[in-house]
Amino acid sequence: MASITGLYAITSGLAQVLSRAYQLRPISGVSCKFEPLGVSDLKKLDGTDAKVTLLLYRISHNEHLRNRPPATLPLGRPVPLTVNLHLLISVWGDTALKEQGLLAWTLRELHQRPVLDRSVFADGSGFGPGDLVTLSPEDLSLDDLSKLWQVLVPPLRPSLGYVARNVVLDLDPQPDAQPVVATRIALTDDADAVVEAAR
Repeated sequence: MASITGLYAITSGLAQVLSRAYQLRPISGVSCKFEPLGVSDLKKLDGTDAKVTLLLYRISHNEHLRNRPPATLPLGRPVPLTVNLHLLISVWGDTALKEQGLLAWTLRELHQRPVLDRSVFADGSGFGPGDLVTLSPEDLSLDDLSKLWQVLVPPLRPSLGYVARNVVLDLDPQPDAQPVVATRIALTDDADAVVEAAR
């Protein structure tokens, strides 16, 4: 389960994976950077440098796990929070060749590596050996893209939509004590009251 830095660990880890892959298999004559960005960072880009950016633009509750009853966990512990991350992967370049080449290259890499594990994420993010995050394409209509880019301000860029599913966020630790099931109190008619608690 991820700590509160887990969301950034996914976007930055994915950017590092793509960056390493590009160092091994680059497009001839095109240097490129892969960066996770926030909305404020996106507004500073002008498209002169070849770049692929990863923007987390929406978070949704996982549709399969959000209604799982707490009784499935031992000692009544709360169910961990499971979310999906909606990513906008955009390509920046000053020529059509760079834009379209980087778009195709990124599509191919993400298609070949749809599952991310702990080795991808930064240390301290809290991911365990059994935590797997799956990447799947998300179709964004022209209307969706135009609305997104109107909010994001820079001119429309070639973009891909992806969903990172099953990101489990750890909750605050719960006390290890057993829950109190029942309590019995008995009073006598004597002047001295005797209180007995069930164990």
